[in-house]
Amino acid sequence: MEFIYNNICSSDCRSSCRIKTKVQKGRIISIQGDPIDEFTLGSLCAKGYAHLQRIYAPDRITYPMKQMGKGTGNWVRISWEQALREIAQKLIEIRAKHKTLLPVCLNKYLGTMGLLSRSIDGFFNSIGYITLMTGSPCVATGVDALTLSFGACKKPPPEDMLNAGLIVIWGCNPAWTTPHQMRLVFDAREKGATVVVIDPVLTATAARSDLYVQIKPGTDWALARGIAKILVEENLMDQQFVAENTNGWESCKNSLEQLNLDEVASATEVPVAEIKKLAHLIGNTKPMTIWLGAGVQHTSMGGQGFRAIADLAAITGNIGIPGGNIHYGTFDSWGFAGEFTSLEPPDGSKGIPDGEGHYQHRQVGTGRFAELKTMDPPIDFLWVASHNPVAQAPDSNAVKQALASIETVVVADLSLTSTARYADYFLPVASHYEYEDIVVSYWDYGAAVNQKAIEPLGESKSDFEIMRELAVVLNKLAPGFSTFPTDRDATQWLDLEMKPLYPKLGITHYRELINQYRRVDLPRVPWQDREFLTPSGKYEFLTAPCTPLIHASEEVGDYPFRLLPIRSFATLNSQYRNFVSMEELSGRSKVLVNPKTALSKGIEEGTRVKVYNQLGEIVLPAGLSNCIPPDIVSVYIGCDAKEVELNSIIALIDTDLGQLCSGAKGLAFNNTFVNLVRV
Repeated sequence: MEFIYNNICSSDCRSSCRIKTKVQKGRIISIQGDPIDEFTLGSLCAKGYAHLQRIYAPDRITYPMKQMGKGTGNWVRISWEQALREIAQKLIEIRAKHKTLLPVCLNKYLGTMGLLSRSIDGFFNSIGYITLMTGSPCVATGVDALTLSFGACKKPPPEDMLNAGLIVIWGCNPAWTTPHQMRLVFDAREKGATVVVIDPVLTATAARSDLYVQIKPGTDWALARGIAKILVEENLMDQQFVAENTNGWESCKNSLEQLNLDEVASATEVPVAEIKKLAHLIGNTKPMTIWLGAGVQHTSMGGQGFRAIADLAAITGNIGIPGGNIHYGTFDSWGFAGEFTSLEPPDGSKGIPDGEGHYQHRQVGTGRFAELKTMDPPIDFLWVASHNPVAQAPDSNAVKQALASIETVVVADLSLTSTARYADYFLPVASHYEYEDIVVSYWDYGAAVNQKAIEPLGESKSDFEIMRELAVVLNKLAPGFSTFPTDRDATQWLDLEMKPLYPKLGITHYRELINQYRRVDLPRVPWQDREFLTPSGKYEFLTAPCTPLIHASEEVGDYPFRLLPIRSFATLNSQYRNFVSMEELSGRSKVLVNPKTALSKGIEEGTRVKVYNQLGEIVLPAGLSNCIPPDIVSVYIGCDAKEVELNSIIALIDTDLGQLCSGAKGLAFNNTFVNLVRV
């Protein structure tokens, strides 16, 4: 007998695709997109169709393990009872020794977007004040930038793009990363919209655009300012919007007057004539919408770039109108839950004084693992969940050294990732098909229940079960150690977490979402009321002077090529690359270089190439591509993560923003320079 279950992809992705899962004799036999989903219309991406392989992957670990000597690979199978007891004893010993849990560190990110993953944060809140790795390597810079300009991140629903006369896609490649939204881009073009793509690389999206502008990486700020200067000089502005709804315009305009277009062209490598063509298109086409991609923010001035680009929408009055605004993301659809994150530690817990007679967690920015080795009191315990920092954080070697220096490292995951190799304990996590959960999209606001389709494989458990069971063991060994409500099951937790959202979904219980498509009820057109959430109540222009930044350039020295990590359609960070089907689709990882660069280095297609800088080196076959500029080399993010660690040669460089929303600046992944040589 066959059973059909309703699931939803929990990957950190805009689409959050609903899925129909067919189960026979307790085993999933097929996965298909759910046609009830009004955003995806029943289609999945390549990664979604690979879920079946991920669940039953040969390298998936389904029982707890302990490594006898960190990094040795000498793993032994242990019981859950032993794993949780030994981990609990470590936590108890740390508090007894230091009279605080600051030596305990949590590193968690978005390996799953399921609501129950917040139980991890809840557990660590429930035991005391710890060291918390905060921030976002992906979005912190952009969120800060838009918050400074608008007061908050808000976006239109996906289909509002159909109302646009001009769609500017700046720094992203949705043909590969968001194919469901790309469908709407094509539909908008059929209705007469013009599609512009601004990107350093001739991507699949750029190849399908009406106008492609190839920009030098890191100069988005300069190009946006150059466009703004032309809009002002040629009176292609919405004077009324600027006068009534913005703040800081005079300072912004004065800085534009000092700008030299020839210098902008030199800095961006976009000719003046092309800048003017782009400005005329933006100034004469309304409504215009801008899709801002993560690529813009991953440089040292990424936040300023975001703000300068957003200013173009304000100057032309394309804010608060159908078909206008910025498409980036919104937290209004999933910033509601707080039951887990509001858990308080036991009375008497001590942490970092907040200056008002209370304590708080000690914080360190995500990715900055080297700092963990210098803290006082030192880090003795690290829990890694929903993250693979050895493969994803900058300077992988520094991450490994930090992991090696910490007495106890616990990794909870599906398989032995690059990070798990440096763990003392590995805890097997269930796939999202093996427990009930909820996912709410930050892109299309869809909310859906992820039903439990099969029993967890082997001894694997959901993050929630792991945290609840660890709290039980802790309180048996040391009564009152954790305030985690262990008598509350997952269904009760999900109901409590979702209650604030029920009115905006028109439901009374989350399980009503199983067989129907519902979106969080948010304004169809953000900022239509012109009530911005900034201190002034108005849109805030970027007022930083232009000239010094236009002249700024990186000192590349012995490393003349910028390393540009780019996203593949077949991977999500370090996930999915280990599947045979994905390798067949995308091919083995390569170093992508321009044919002119290859000729100068004596490199041919398939030649093994060493890419190196002061941090280290990687070796991969070369792939020749005219889509890559001559002064850039590119490698896909997540390349053969178990063999080649791309991030071992990516420097840890801060962006200019990120602290406001996340407590830590973003990471400038695109500011790494390298050289290359034929092997």
